[in-house]
Amino acid sequence: MGSGLLVAMVATAAIIQVFVAGANDRTQEIAARQFAAAAGRIEPEYIDEPTAVAPAPEPVTISLTIDRSAPVLSYLEEAGLDRDEAQRWAWSFAQAATGGRLQSGHALTLYKDPDDGSLRELKYNLDDRVAIRARTYGNGVIRSSQELITYTVRPVAVSFKIRGDFWAEAERHDLPKPIAATLANAFKDQHPLTALPRGSAVKLIYQERVSRDGTSHLPTGLEAAQISFGNQTLSAFAFRDDRGQAHLYNADGVALEPQSLRFPVEFQYISSGFSFHRYHPILHEYRPHVGVDLAAHYGTPVKAIADGRIESAGWCGELGRCVKIDHEAGMVSIYGHLSEITRGLQGGNPVRVGEVIGRVGSSGLSTGSHLHFAIEKNGQFVNPLTESLGTHHRIPPTMRALFDGLKQKYLAALDRMPQIGGHGGNFSVSHAAVARTESGSGMSAMAAPPQSGAVRTVSTETSSSIGR
Repeated sequence: MGSGLLVAMVATAAIIQVFVAGANDRTQEIAARQFAAAAGRIEPEYIDEPTAVAPAPEPVTISLTIDRSAPVLSYLEEAGLDRDEAQRWAWSFAQAATGGRLQSGHALTLYKDPDDGSLRELKYNLDDRVAIRARTYGNGVIRSSQELITYTVRPVAVSFKIRGDFWAEAERHDLPKPIAATLANAFKDQHPLTALPRGSAVKLIYQERVSRDGTSHLPTGLEAAQISFGNQTLSAFAFRDDRGQAHLYNADGVALEPQSLRFPVEFQYISSGFSFHRYHPILHEYRPHVGVDLAAHYGTPVKAIADGRIESAGWCGELGRCVKIDHEAGMVSIYGHLSEITRGLQGGNPVRVGEVIGRVGSSGLSTGSHLHFAIEKNGQFVNPLTESLGTHHRIPPTMRALFDGLKQKYLAALDRMPQIGGHGGNFSVSHAAVARTESGSGMSAMAAPPQSGAVRTVSTETSSSIGR
């Protein structure tokens, strides 16, 4: 009897499962037919003209540079927020920024509702890489987070006329200080820019990185420049050599500055200078110290300061492990007290500027971790803090055609800029920034206050530059 009952129950369950499965299949079939019918059906009450949904109005954007270090709360209250609302924004901001103070010189942008003036969003640049963005989601809900600042590289063309001191003119025409310094350094051996006569025409193109919201600008390097006065023209063109290093060259392809490093190592301080009468801390006697001691962490990479050929690499008595490099014009650089010398480095090997030749140590007669750095000139030791290798390289013959082609493009771009120097009359034009929209399909122009005798053009179009 038990077996019969069990068989009956199993059969009943099977029948129910078949029934349910069949019902599900029929339901899915009916739904599929209804969907197919509805997909192509147009209801009689369909409206020919669809209703246009108006987008939310663009916020009013207020961008400023912080003029004093102060709590974000005070800036928000000055922007018109009541105390309670300002406190909610300040609290949320402090959670993401790990602090509630704004620092002088940093960029702050407020996005306010155009209808009621309420704050929708704020953005504050913590530094050149990270920004804090706070947004409201209604009902008092505010969320803040850190985000990386994204930049676009763009060329900037600037032209102005010298009416007095070069540095004053550069500042008056908003030329970034690093670019002005690069320009002055490039031409210091040909004609100091502080000695330019009145009426000299300056034209240049430099690169800058600009954040997508336009609140942060970082100059990255000079691309090309021309300075005209009397019958003279000074030219500079940036070009990457066969090692990918960018340098400035004149129109003949000769480097405008020695291609060398100022120091061979990242050091903390100079523990001992160049002297012909220095008290030795170990030998306890006065003797010449014909180099400088650069205190650095043990193991810090040591680099060749210029192109050359290895004279020797090994043990050098009191200097311990050391490397000597022959350079042009009778110059030799010396690197002593190394903890190790780069494997395979030996006399006769060519070496390039910036190549790691060893690491900081304390070998030989040394009291601690440092690099002894010295320079010989025609067999005589000279002070490495004041001596320059003075090697001005030329464009290699294999790259001359590439350099000439790029130079012609730069010259064409400079020629298209207004002629405002020399014997030309006064030229006045507004500073203009021309930027592509995010979609890349349109152009928009933003005018800034006019500067008499200057033209400044900014473009986000990709440049063929190889800026420094």
